[in-house]
Amino acid sequence: MGEFKYFTIGVGITVVLVGAIAGSAIGAVSGGAPSPVSAHSPMSHKQSSAGQPGVLHLMGMPTGTVRVWRNSQGKLEAQLAVYGLTPGSAHNVSIDAPNSTPASPEVPFPAFTADSTGRANLTLTATSAAGALASGSRFAIRLGTYTGGDAANSPAAELISSSGTLPSQPNGVVSGMHPRSFGRTGNYVGRLHGWAKITYDRSSQTLSVTVTAYGLAPGAHAAHIHLGSCQDQGAVKYMLMDFQADASGNIVNQTRTVRPVTPAPPATGWYLNLHLGDSGNILAKGKPTLSFRPDLCSGVTTVATASHG
Repeated sequence: MGEFKYFTIGVGITVVLVGAIAGSAIGAVSGGAPSPVSAHSPMSHKQSSAGQPGVLHLMGMPTGTVRVWRNSQGKLEAQLAVYGLTPGSAHNVSIDAPNSTPASPEVPFPAFTADSTGRANLTLTATSAAGALASGSRFAIRLGTYTGGDAANSPAAELISSSGTLPSQPNGVVSGMHPRSFGRTGNYVGRLHGWAKITYDRSSQTLSVTVTAYGLAPGAHAAHIHLGSCQDQGAVKYMLMDFQADASGNIVNQTRTVRPVTPAPPATGWYLNLHLGDSGNILAKGKPTLSFRPDLCSGVTTVATASHG
């Protein structure tokens, strides 16, 4: 799996940076924000069973908002309110022009660290002064942390979330942060979205999870039902067999089951999470790697019931 790089982010929490990640978009470290149009799959897919018992909308992660303004010293400041990050993970951030690279952003900011639930609510001040922003500039969050010289070959430099286009003078503008996903060669594979159907059979104490999702890196993706919520992530409750995304980054009508599950799922307090990597590379020595990144998430707010095992 490559060389491990450890860094401590709090009492008893260590995150591992992995030198190579199966299924990760290492090639996505060059260039600025990707086009919002997928080269392989439609931007949206209709789910005919939406609204039926057990059907959940899977949201791309991480998501949230950023507000950007210029302080009295002339430096840009960014107020982040983001969730769906790897708990305890550290991330390089910047404002990037269309021709920026991770090693040479338009406006660099200090790295930040998500809390133990995968949230970041903080304000960052740019590390250097900047004039008017270039046309097409966006705020960017990277998969991990890296130094400028390491960015060209670092999986940590993969773009995982970016804002909408910022004005040349962003005087307090608020923009949504949009999750980004890339294939192994750095190709943008589309908007992360999808659906899951959760079915519980009381007689066999079986929980079935059927997923249709788009915009993932091709390959296997670890999936778990956790305690908590997408906004406040918690411990794993049940592990599922990996889901397999095809060459276009799609998972179509794949079902995984787990048993015994008792009692029945609660009305709140569980969520479903699909990760960037597979079950073999999301952890190293029991700690999260870069591949742990949540890709898709939904609270388990409705469950269908089966009539037989």
